[in-house]
Amino acid sequence: MTQTMTAPAPLTLVHTSDWHLGHELSGHAREAEHDAFLSWLLDQLEELKADVLLVAGDIYDVANPPVSAMRRLYAFLAAVSRQCPALQTVIVGGNHDSAARIDLPAPLLDPARVRFVGQLPRTAAEGGGTEPDLEALMVPLRGNDGQTAAWLAAVPFCRPGDLGAHDLSSLYKCVADHAAVRAGDLPLVLSGHLHVAGGAVSELSERRIVVGGEEAQATSLFDERAAYVALGHLHRAQTISGLCPIRYSGSPFPLSATERNYRHSISVVELAAGKPAQVREVAIPRPVIFMAVPPEGAAPLDEVVTAIEAIDLDPALPREQHPFIEVTVEVDGPEPHLQARVLAALADKPVRLTRIVRRTVTKEDLAAKAVTEADLGELKPEDVFAALHAARYAGSPPSDDLAAAFARLLVEVNTAGEQA
Repeated sequence: MTQTMTAPAPLTLVHTSDWHLGHELSGHAREAEHDAFLSWLLDQLEELKADVLLVAGDIYDVANPPVSAMRRLYAFLAAVSRQCPALQTVIVGGNHDSAARIDLPAPLLDPARVRFVGQLPRTAAEGGGTEPDLEALMVPLRGNDGQTAAWLAAVPFCRPGDLGAHDLSSLYKCVADHAAVRAGDLPLVLSGHLHVAGGAVSELSERRIVVGGEEAQATSLFDERAAYVALGHLHRAQTISGLCPIRYSGSPFPLSATERNYRHSISVVELAAGKPAQVREVAIPRPVIFMAVPPEGAAPLDEVVTAIEAIDLDPALPREQHPFIEVTVEVDGPEPHLQARVLAALADKPVRLTRIVRRTVTKEDLAAKAVTEADLGELKPEDVFAALHAARYAGSPPSDDLAAAFARLLVEVNTAGEQA
């Protein structure tokens, strides 16, 4: 009697990214917010009956995270194994992560349950040297019936040195070609940690990524063979227009004041053979309020002080629940006591100051555009480089080749600590 193979059950994948464990905002720890998010996520995984959790990079905030951040990740994974024993977890490295640190615990784990992919794996090439190990990126994803219901090509953040003879375009083509054969008629999911053109950027918290001289990569990296592309790096949850569904899940909460109006969420993806992926957002509760004085733009110092004095919050709030506050003051000349007056107004308020911004109105047209007087933390290295070049070379901007070389140098500097 011939045994009939049944179609695999549909699969539920939860896509999240950019946790930035260990993050501090202007010296204020975010541990309580991370604990609240991870507790909520654990409950969601159980409620959604999720089959797969995919974290698309930047699990940590820095290449050498504090022990508390690593302990928080491992405690979460242990809780997942108890509460959702059938769940598969896949974590890929991001540009903030040390690839070696992400890969380190892999030998201790069951790869069918928890898979870490910190660095693009490599294997010996036929003609000598090495090439990307495409098979090592392939992860079979199981549905609730235990059958493989989809395939994931778990591509991490790729540094220029990882690519060898490839660029990102040729790498992703090779990955997609290999994965499409593996997947057959089953849905194929691609991951990535990069900036795709068309994505909205958060200016103060996303470190620039430049690969092959380009900061933003074209959506043509991903073709229609992918049922879903799960991306990390940009902190705003957003869908990118392309030949297949391309989505940034975004960070779990604001990582800078510029992100305070984002709607943070996880992406829940339903995958079934022969059907398009169904994607929906589940909003993440925000445990801490982000405030701005004034709510938009800038205001004169007296108005700012009056607004701060009018803030009425419960003084019994635990410190880790104190709202973050950003203050923007409009000035038209020297204000020697500006910081002292703002700090005095905030002294008895249960808030945590992120920064005080001075915004100078140009004398040429007071009613027109305001020019922000950036503090050191806001200055972009590429803008400083361009300004120095212009000052040195009679106002001329750096050439495209020189700007690209400086961008590559920035990437190398930002990731140099990972070898420690």
